[in-house]
Amino acid sequence: MQFRNMRRRWLALGLLGLSGCGAGGSNPTAAERPFRGVKVVVAAFDAPAFLKSVASQRGEWQETQGAEAAIQQTAVDPQSFKAPGLDVLLFTGDSLGDLVDAGALAVLPDSLVRPSSRVDAEPAPDAATPEPARDALEFSDILLPFRDQVAKYGSDLMALPCGTSALVLVYRRDALQRAENRAAAETASLTLEPPRTWEQFDALAKFFHGRDWDGDGKVDYGVGLALGSDAEGLGEDIFLARAAALGQHPHQYSFLFDADTMEPRIASPPFVAALASLVAMKTFGPPGMERYDAEAAREAFRSGQVAFLIDRAEQASRWSDPKQPIQVGVAALPGSLRVYDPERRVWETATSLNRPGYLTRGGGWLVGLARSSTGRPREAALNFLGYLASPDTTNRLRADRALPMLPIRRAQLTQGMPDPRSAPGVDPRQWSLAVTQTLTAQRVVPSLRIPQAEAYLADLGKARAAALEGEPADRALQATAQAWSDRTKALGRARQLWHYRRSLNVLATTPEPPVR
Repeated sequence: MQFRNMRRRWLALGLLGLSGCGAGGSNPTAAERPFRGVKVVVAAFDAPAFLKSVASQRGEWQETQGAEAAIQQTAVDPQSFKAPGLDVLLFTGDSLGDLVDAGALAVLPDSLVRPSSRVDAEPAPDAATPEPARDALEFSDILLPFRDQVAKYGSDLMALPCGTSALVLVYRRDALQRAENRAAAETASLTLEPPRTWEQFDALAKFFHGRDWDGDGKVDYGVGLALGSDAEGLGEDIFLARAAALGQHPHQYSFLFDADTMEPRIASPPFVAALASLVAMKTFGPPGMERYDAEAAREAFRSGQVAFLIDRAEQASRWSDPKQPIQVGVAALPGSLRVYDPERRVWETATSLNRPGYLTRGGGWLVGLARSSTGRPREAALNFLGYLASPDTTNRLRADRALPMLPIRRAQLTQGMPDPRSAPGVDPRQWSLAVTQTLTAQRVVPSLRIPQAEAYLADLGKARAAALEGEPADRALQATAQAWSDRTKALGRARQLWHYRRSLNVLATTPEPPVR
């Protein structure tokens, strides 16, 4: 009870400073409820689960601020976000381009993330001097890629991050342990430990395929991958994460497109090589793996059919059956010592492992301010954004089993380890290390964030399906490149190029996009 009362006081004192209200005066107490009677309307774009999760966390803010956070349940599109009456927008990073293109988001003020210099006007009776007001948002604790890339579009702060998603390599620890002696006798070149390169991953999948590595008397398989059509988009993410190790050159900011011409790079050698390698994985998985969605791949791993799995780290609770737990190891995705230079159009041997951290969902779940929000609702909305992105609330949001998230704060990386009760058998230390290596990599690459990003990736999904059915990888990706060029032309090449450069955060653009 004492902790709850302290947190309420912190909400009233600290978060008020996020909206810029009350500066220079005495801090209001929780009983004063500074936004009494104000209604803030909260809506989501293509993120219904996030909306539900936020709805479950609004009660404390409403109680301490005296405001109402009204949830708009009906689906909305970017154009309707501009309508009067909407204040807070919830979305994933891959929707950011659509929202910016529609003019639905307001640029957030610097005061929202700048530490407050105010002090409490009424110090504790036994205190010699007033304590400085706490930086309620603790924005500097948010990992750099999310502060400087995911939350921004160009140099503009467009949203606050609440949680993220990233891929990791999952493996059966007993498989590696049982195979150590056998491997030493059969091959001196195979290292039976989590692979550092994709070539090592391929070799391990091949080695474990067709063996009874768990000792149950049945022949097992090497790997389980979501290669088929998948509502989660896991297949596209696995492909692009592998392609990033080959094609995200350390000296290049752009990845999927040429940042000067908007020409697609999707049919270039690193993407062709990545797709061909993933198609070859069919040979080392259970029959029908080319049709696996995310849950089918998890089930193959959970039931002991396969030694390796690639999945979202936040899905750790689905890797082991609580009734029959298995020992699960976790590692960061492999990298590559061979990297393609798109300018010189040659392969290079890297001096160090090229292992960019690939962020799915455009970097994760974000909260933003509707451009149409004005007056007191706008002030309350900014306060609510600070509340949702604060350490305490993000901790609770990512613990929601209906929408698991990865932490985006340095202080929460170790705290975010899977609970043994919900993820039995998962090594928490390995999980934490893999997630940390991914989110704090020297180069972090959020997935596509331009207008119609989802449609571009749907075009890519068709190419993956064609390749899995036997079409050569280069031909399948050439069809994707043509579809992307046609889509870009229809949307306006100059405008899409502006968005792409803007989404990379570091390339110069005009303040506003070219006319459609």
